[in-house]
Amino acid sequence: MFAKSLSRRIAIASVGLILAAGTALAEDNVTFRVAYLPTANYLTTVRTTGILEEKLGKVGAKVEFIGPLDPFSAYNTVTAGNADASSTGTGYFVNLSAQKSPWVAFALEKYSGNSQGLVAAPGSGVNELKDLYGKKVGIDGEGATGDYILNLAFKQAGLDVSKVEKVTLDTTSFASAFASGQVAAIASYDQNLANAIATPGAKVLVTNDQLPSYNWSIHIVSRDFAEKHREALKAAYEGLVAESERAHKNPAIITDAYKEFGASDGLVKVVAGFDTPTILPLDEKAVADLNKLGAQYVEFGFIDKAPDIADYVVDLSK
Repeated sequence: MFAKSLSRRIAIASVGLILAAGTALAEDNVTFRVAYLPTANYLTTVRTTGILEEKLGKVGAKVEFIGPLDPFSAYNTVTAGNADASSTGTGYFVNLSAQKSPWVAFALEKYSGNSQGLVAAPGSGVNELKDLYGKKVGIDGEGATGDYILNLAFKQAGLDVSKVEKVTLDTTSFASAFASGQVAAIASYDQNLANAIATPGAKVLVTNDQLPSYNWSIHIVSRDFAEKHREALKAAYEGLVAESERAHKNPAIITDAYKEFGASDGLVKVVAGFDTPTILPLDEKAVADLNKLGAQYVEFGFIDKAPDIADYVVDLSK
């Protein structure tokens, strides 16, 4: 009897080990390919820490970093099937969702909003928002973050944004257009905002932490990867959470990333004053906030109909 019982326990234990091994290697041969941006969001900073390698390795998966790429190139890289994930702003994500794009969000990178704003150029004579009537304001594209900032600031102030001339600038043109007086102000974020603030004679008109803004950073992945490799994606999410915790203990992680991408000492000093982001799941609270953002996008004429963001997210906190 004892021998049979022992044999049975050994058999059960063996099955358990086999199942455990199968679980650990559930994502074996899966590579999480990240098209990262030249900015200090956590999907960029984590590439030098080994955190994603560790988290993904526990489920038998790997990570590959591709870049740095500008946001549009990163988007095209994923849609072409050459990468699985990237980062963007929540506004652009709402826009993509309204177009029924094959993306889902898996991590929200939330901050106060003081890294986004509207800054008047030196010598522009602009001291308040109303002074921008009839003047040119540089933005990063129709319906993009800068356009959102501009519309939101003018709405909050009870002003008519149609009286401003919007000028679309690419990433490399913001600094020169601002410094040379080609535009009276810029509405931008991160490096471009910091560079503008650091310019002698510039004046900050408003930052997004002073507005009812829902524009943050967000990490997105192809729906195909999310559906086929949830375990690997959850490991990636946990890696971003760990990177966020690391940055809160040592914010220099963020400024060091800006230095790596060529930021000047003056720019880095401004960036050091920006809020340190926190990684959060795409839970009911996040979905509600992004649906409010969608309503703002409709109000501002960026999209015709707001998408139901719940259809374009995966909550990895569950």
